[in-house]
Amino acid sequence: MSARTSRAAASPASNRSSPDPKDFLADLGRQQLAVATDAACAMFRGSEAMRVIQQQAAHEASLRHQAAAQKLHGGCTPADLLAIQSDLLRFDLQGASQYWQQITTAALQSQIEMMASASHLLTDEQNGGWKSVMANFQAVVTSGNRFFGGKPESPV
Repeated sequence: MSARTSRAAASPASNRSSPDPKDFLADLGRQQLAVATDAACAMFRGSEAMRVIQQQAAHEASLRHQAAAQKLHGGCTPADLLAIQSDLLRFDLQGASQYWQQITTAALQSQIEMMASASHLLTDEQNGGWKSVMANFQAVVTSGNRFFGGKPESPV
């Protein structure tokens, strides 16, 4: 029964006044991995969104060019040829402008999501947040840990 009590007392959640360096480093690693994984998820969602935009733009351009090709296979006057070419050029320029606006929006949204995945460390104090991690780090450094201490004494 005393073993259970000592384990509960040694848990990082109940022992915030004197953090164990191993618990601090494990928690820091966990938080870093969580942020990296959240950022990867945001990046993959952004990649999927960009792929959908590319597919939609290619499909619309394909339909326009297919319609123009059908018109060109029929009898055309020189004025019709000029009209078909100018319509294609106009639609292609509009499509390209719209495409790049959508791609830019998707990329910015992806970056915002990636930044949000890291910013919760600064504000999420109830789940341990970055402020708690930094407070634990300062406690470990000031507790006289030999690793962070001053110069080792040289034997004389």
